[in-house]
Amino acid sequence: MREATLATSLFIDFLHYLERHGHARADVCRLADLDTRLLADPNSRMPASAMERMWAVGERLTGDADIGMHTAESYNPGALSIVGYVILSCRTAGEALDRLSRYAPLLNEGLQVTIARHGEEMHCEFGASDRVDSFLHRTPRQAVETLAAGIVVTLARLSTSPVPPLGATFRHEAPASVGEHHRILGPHVRFGQTRNAVIYKASTLDARILSADPALFEVFDGDAARRLRQLQTRGGVSGRVLGFLGARLRGEVPSLSTVASELAMSERSIQRSLREEETSYRELVDEVRKELAMEHLGRPGTSATDVAFLLGFSEPSAFTRAFRRWTGSPPTEFRPA
Repeated sequence: MREATLATSLFIDFLHYLERHGHARADVCRLADLDTRLLADPNSRMPASAMERMWAVGERLTGDADIGMHTAESYNPGALSIVGYVILSCRTAGEALDRLSRYAPLLNEGLQVTIARHGEEMHCEFGASDRVDSFLHRTPRQAVETLAAGIVVTLARLSTSPVPPLGATFRHEAPASVGEHHRILGPHVRFGQTRNAVIYKASTLDARILSADPALFEVFDGDAARRLRQLQTRGGVSGRVLGFLGARLRGEVPSLSTVASELAMSERSIQRSLREEETSYRELVDEVRKELAMEHLGRPGTSATDVAFLLGFSEPSAFTRAFRRWTGSPPTEFRPA
């Protein structure tokens, strides 16, 4: 089974947390056997096993058994990358939860989040995905407690009216001390249950989000949906390359050597891996260009000339030829579904 990947931005934010508590990044990375070059691009992805080691090192260095919840209290919204931007631009707390459930794999590919209504309650449930190999099957506590605390803290900060949780449940057994769980998650926290969940009264999730912006939401939601499709349809090295291209294809196509440097791999290793995955760098560039072209042209007021420049085509005519190959018609006739 293929190993899950996580957004590199999560590693960077965790390292910042440890730095604020007196632990140098280089020392943490050394103890976690993590190549610091992999942290150069916050839009890239890293193997889940690296985060499993990072949690263990962080807990050992700080002596904090509740480190997951404490990092959630002080996280930078930028750590959630595109998912964070989507949540910030949502209209209501309920919509924010819905988008979190939809795009959770962009943060942690091994994570599965669902929203279920039970009478007057909304349950945000989360756990390990069975589609990929993930540390969530082995050592889930810190990750699931981080998510639970992150949900509660984020909705409390962003909503125009109070959104207190009715309670929280966890599959793992109760730790020696649960005082911090009650402080952060509320008085009704239970352990040894059948699922991990944060529970809300459904009506409270109608609370408006302070930073709601429908126009930005449309842009960010479209970008997140595209990245999720890429993640779901591509695994391994091709998925990492697609993620890098999607984030960095702005005005020029990154060279293979640039991609190799950002992914801390050799060009030859990338080419060999892509052959094994029955694709090539050129095909991946073409795929990302097509996705981005559809996205850009779907926005009112965007011209084919602008899109040609954004996607790194040498001239508009080259973009027109590529678009005809993708769709059978010129970009001037494109109408989004």
